[in-house]
Amino acid sequence: MSETRDPRPQPRSLRQRKIHLPHDVVLNILTRLPVKSVLRFRCVCKPWGSSIASPNFISTHLNNTKNDDDQDQTFLIQTRIQYNTRKIPIISKVLCCDRTFDWLFEYPTPSVFDLNMSRMVGSCNGLVCLIRHGNRSSTSDSIYLWNPSIRKFKRLPDSCLSQYFSNSQDYWVSTGFACQSKTNDYKVVKLWCTPVVAEVYTLSSDSWRRAEISLKSNVVVTYIDIIPDPQFVSGALHWLAYHTESEREGEFVDRMMILSFDVDNEEFGEMALPDGDKLHERSLFVFKGNLAFITYGYPENDDDIMSDSQCFIWVMREYGVHESWNKLFSIRFENVDISFYGCTEHGELLLDKRVKEESEDGEIKIHYCNESTILSNDTAIVSLDPKTLHEKDLIILRYVTNIVTTFKESLVFLDGATKLSG
Repeated sequence: MSETRDPRPQPRSLRQRKIHLPHDVVLNILTRLPVKSVLRFRCVCKPWGSSIASPNFISTHLNNTKNDDDQDQTFLIQTRIQYNTRKIPIISKVLCCDRTFDWLFEYPTPSVFDLNMSRMVGSCNGLVCLIRHGNRSSTSDSIYLWNPSIRKFKRLPDSCLSQYFSNSQDYWVSTGFACQSKTNDYKVVKLWCTPVVAEVYTLSSDSWRRAEISLKSNVVVTYIDIIPDPQFVSGALHWLAYHTESEREGEFVDRMMILSFDVDNEEFGEMALPDGDKLHERSLFVFKGNLAFITYGYPENDDDIMSDSQCFIWVMREYGVHESWNKLFSIRFENVDISFYGCTEHGELLLDKRVKEESEDGEIKIHYCNESTILSNDTAIVSLDPKTLHEKDLIILRYVTNIVTTFKESLVFLDGATKLSG
């Protein structure tokens, strides 16, 4: 006996219903998701794909990411590894690590960047600025803005002054990368030669222009420390610079200062360094959101290489106010040479420590990484809490490297730029 269907309609509660969320509600949800998830949702339908690639969505997603206090800090680390045999070239990688410096993953870097000749000079809002160094016969170094999260990049046009300085036998250049917070626009600043001249690239106009370094009438900037790269904090880029100042007619005094570049109004300014002890090595960095100055090595009148190296750290509590420089830490290191890489947002210092030892004939030896010893028990890069002096050996960084930059994923460039292949 065959069954017959009940012709009576089922209650509404038992019917399968489709729930349709308004498009703006969907977009609001998507703007709060990680980059990888958002990229997958582009394929759901054409309206979602076009909305996700819109400048308004990208900007909103970026702002939500900035306001996410729970998001752990990540770093990009550019490494160069030289193997024992000359037949195998140097291998360059860009690794992504979390705040504990555990390796998260590696970003693929196609040959267009030629990382063996390139280096990262900074990162803002998920964009990384890469410089591919040319040679004396080339007209310019190549500069790229790269978003590794979405695998897109843009090669910047050659700068205005590149042709002029390429004809010079002796020139140097320092490059800084920064963003305008109000407009989410991006700028690259190049400082050239002696006396120092400047030019600025703006992403929104995709063009370079000269920038005037207008300080006091009796001050001329003569040299910029090209290592490390300039620090971006409080809306400005900062370099350690040397300037010549005429105090009396015919008398000139050379001094070190901080040269700043305000990204919003594109004006240069100068700030005095803190008063106090100065050691051989000096560097600017960002310490918990403030401009900071570190000096390390040995006292200038100390010729004993086996003496303890020292480190002094000043922080500018109120930006632009010289009196607010405060000497926070004074650290002594026994039997090691140190180099300084940078600082985490939580205040740990990133240091390269190299062990010193005296041989039987009295010769001082310092152990470095080289092409035959990529990993070494005598050389380590550590994170150091300057308050507690607690150290952590960052094993992931035991390569030949000198480039570490903070990083936060974003969708910037999703609406344009060039898609990487391979």
